[in-house]
Amino acid sequence: MNLFSHNIKMLAKLALKRSFWFHKAMNDIEKFKNLSLDEQRVRQLVLLEKTLHAASKTKYYSSVFASLPNFDNPVEWLKTIPYLDKDTLRKNPGDFVVDSLFSVSAQTSGTTGTPLKLRRDIPSIAREQASFFSWFYSAGWKSDNEMIELRGNMVVPADRSEPPYGIRDCIFKKNILSSYHLSDKTIPWYIEKIKKSNANFISAYPSSAFVIADFMRRNNIAPLKIKAVFLASETIFQHTKDLIEKFIGPVWGHYGNAERNAWMTTCSAGRYHEDVSYGFTEYIPLGDNTYEIVATGFTNKAMPLLRYRTGDIAVDPFGRQHRCECGNNGPGCRKIIGRIDDLFITSDGRKIGRLDHVFKNVENIIAAQIIQYNTERAEIKIVKNHSYSEKDEKLVLENFMLRVGGNVKVNFNYVDNIPRTNNGKFRSVISLNP
Repeated sequence: MNLFSHNIKMLAKLALKRSFWFHKAMNDIEKFKNLSLDEQRVRQLVLLEKTLHAASKTKYYSSVFASLPNFDNPVEWLKTIPYLDKDTLRKNPGDFVVDSLFSVSAQTSGTTGTPLKLRRDIPSIAREQASFFSWFYSAGWKSDNEMIELRGNMVVPADRSEPPYGIRDCIFKKNILSSYHLSDKTIPWYIEKIKKSNANFISAYPSSAFVIADFMRRNNIAPLKIKAVFLASETIFQHTKDLIEKFIGPVWGHYGNAERNAWMTTCSAGRYHEDVSYGFTEYIPLGDNTYEIVATGFTNKAMPLLRYRTGDIAVDPFGRQHRCECGNNGPGCRKIIGRIDDLFITSDGRKIGRLDHVFKNVENIIAAQIIQYNTERAEIKIVKNHSYSEKDEKLVLENFMLRVGGNVKVNFNYVDNIPRTNNGKFRSVISLNP
């Protein structure tokens, strides 16, 4: 993607992401923060009741509600509804859609390796953008501040061997750097780019920020002293957080999902706090003080999902009356275990984190996984449905080569299922690279 085409695309998004709905959402978020805990609880229950009524208009939930009692208390009503798993949603996504003129399609591979077709209404897209702004503001960012972004954007070809490894987003005031070109050879360019940009804030995948911080550690490079490093979309391990904070800047963590039904961010004590105006979160006990996150989102009226099993794991959750070390109340949890992937190492030394984008917008895949044997050989495991064709395989291969480059021989392996880790998590990338 060249500079011109990228900024034309961003200009089109500007009208959506800075729309009337965006400014309304920003105002609503700020008003909610100023409410007392009891007032916030009342407001959350009102939003939950509205979501239940919106869901009743869908094919799936109209059938479910017909066989269940209707309670005056929305929490009691919600808890009569069966949990929703990803497989049910994947098989019949249209059954969960409320007809709307103001909605768009979306896809995700999720942390379970199962691609999902989704719908989002326009207000929910604006609300998501407002949530990010509110999160950034809490760390001292202002809308006119520069931002470095390292989050899987395809901004330069995978086979590029010389800088630049990013482009300038003139519309949203960002330097968007490629997370597919990080290697010992290229990282000095990234560090210099960050320094010259005068940006004090970075939004990145944890794996991408960690690769840079580890290079700095190994080469005794002075810390960058960034004001805030916003990490999302992957599990933030303690050793990852410690190294990034030592060499780049303070870490601010985020948890959310493409299904738009959960939002949590970390506080100064490193705990995750729920945004209870975004959704209603429950926790299913798994043992050893771990719980699966079950979420009901309020923001997306085009596809309301109730009691949705995210597949992500919370450690040591606490309630709304719990006083956190940061001084604020809950609800929230101590830690979240979500996406757990290995780095994919290329023959030219690049270290690539998330590769689930390879499977996005590909039809007819039930689950998929990438296994790297060495820098020249990889296997793509796919659980396909009955409509899968050569066209789907070709698109997967094209997506893979766009991100990794053409020096890897890929073998497709079609299987009936893909095993999970002992704690039930799915690894979409496994590296056996010696």
